[in-house]
Amino acid sequence: MKELDRYLRQTTFAELGVQGQKVLLKKRVLLAGCGALGSAIALSLVRSGVREITIVDQDFPEPVNLHRQFLYDEDNVKAKIPKAVVAAQKLRAANSQVKIIPVVTELSANNIEKLARRADLILDGTDNMQARYIINDFSIKHNIPWIYGGVIGASGMMMVIIPGKSACLRCLFPEPHPAGSIPSCTTAGVLNPAPMLIAALESIEAIKYLSGKGKPRFGLIHFDLWTQTFSLTPLRRNRSCPACGQKKFEFLEKKTSGWTGRACGKDAYKVVPPGDLNLDLRAVRNKLAKFGKAESNGWIVEADLKGRNIIVFADGRAVIEGVSDEESALAFYQSYLGLGGKK
Repeated sequence: MKELDRYLRQTTFAELGVQGQKVLLKKRVLLAGCGALGSAIALSLVRSGVREITIVDQDFPEPVNLHRQFLYDEDNVKAKIPKAVVAAQKLRAANSQVKIIPVVTELSANNIEKLARRADLILDGTDNMQARYIINDFSIKHNIPWIYGGVIGASGMMMVIIPGKSACLRCLFPEPHPAGSIPSCTTAGVLNPAPMLIAALESIEAIKYLSGKGKPRFGLIHFDLWTQTFSLTPLRRNRSCPACGQKKFEFLEKKTSGWTGRACGKDAYKVVPPGDLNLDLRAVRNKLAKFGKAESNGWIVEADLKGRNIIVFADGRAVIEGVSDEESALAFYQSYLGLGGKK
């Protein structure tokens, strides 16, 4: 099969055409997050024929994900293989012409320069506002467009951000909302048609931008599927915006030395060390096995230590169940792993 043959039904669409498809086949994308939004975006763009997609996700599939995260199934949950790795395996089977790079980590100010420097476009599949502010800073600083998308309940919003031409995230939300002040999928739930629609909107805007065959739809698109209401709010660049107006990149410049915090959607705490520790998971398993039951699938180590469950990733992150607060989580982490995570 010739490279273009598989895209015949796309190239027949006059607005894209063969020339647009040829351009699309040369483009690189960074996808931040591969959950509900990200998995649907990845399916669309890989099947559409981007040249390369880097998928950054820190987590692995869980049963509560399956109603809305369409790349994963019950076998993936049982195997506890990271989402980025599962996604890459399944997407390669869908389109072997696309280079897919899975990265099992959390997108942060520490690693975005390395991960996104070659991207033509960044797509938002995360549920983390802090990560979005980091992406926004990186986008403005390096003149790399990105597309913001968010979903909660049966509603969602989407915004195309092209540096110098559109409003940016901080024009819309100058400062992050205080922790816990806005609903999350844990507190408000999410119905699966909502991320499907936002993913479709992000994907079509990505195809338009990457192929050069369509004009972006600037402004904030918002919908509520439950009430069947849709709106487009025009947005102007704020000349006093800290990011695109004043070129202050405080989120990008705030490198972390490690931290602890409540794990999103789990009755557990997360410990993140400074930087990628690139652990030997076999050695970690052997170490933890001295104190309790420990197993590894090559991607994570899971151990039951005195009634507390810990999951350790190769980059040094850990999720700890059975602790009451951040200090206890950090003390537990340092006691068994001794890797020097800091708050």
